[in-house]
Amino acid sequence: MKKILILSTLKLIIGGIIIGVFHQYDLILAIVLGLKIIHSIYSSVKNNTYSPIFVAGLVFTGLMGVLVEHLGTTYNHWEYHDVTSQVPRWLFFGWAGAFVLMYRIEVQIYTQFPNLSKASRNSLILLMALFFPALGEMIAINLGTWTYFWPYQLFGVPFLAIVGLTFIHYFTHVAFSFISKKLGINDVVFNPTQLSIINIENKH
Repeated sequence: MKKILILSTLKLIIGGIIIGVFHQYDLILAIVLGLKIIHSIYSSVKNNTYSPIFVAGLVFTGLMGVLVEHLGTTYNHWEYHDVTSQVPRWLFFGWAGAFVLMYRIEVQIYTQFPNLSKASRNSLILLMALFFPALGEMIAINLGTWTYFWPYQLFGVPFLAIVGLTFIHYFTHVAFSFISKKLGINDVVFNPTQLSIINIENKH
């Protein structure tokens, strides 16, 4: 499990650096991140882990992120740099990418450690929701992508923003777990009723 988390953290760091370094190339960055999302969907199909709830989750997260970002910039809580629009065009894919990252971590952990207790899974989800989005923001912010105007910051990310990010990502997981179970949709992460018979190639 430690190896999975370390490798995923390295991927997040690389992603944060890419966004931070190339944030001024708004459209190009949006295309690159969009292609990465498409590749993730293709990989889920290839590895037999695809479910419609996975795509619904990444779309929901992306749209939720765009809404939050519009509200935040409208009321001057933060500001993006080097863009001609209110918010960058790559934002949807950035938020969706955070969902995909955490989803794929859970896929790898749950298939390698299928006997994890419900409490351990919930703790893992909460810790990932707390750690990964905030770390990505810290990297991008310190490379000049945007600035928060809220006080009490940690490496440029206000504690209030960390709480908000954690809530959004954790709420998304809880909501889609509920939907999957209600609709009877098999999903490795949200409703792992067939987890023991799913074969996954951990190539990401």
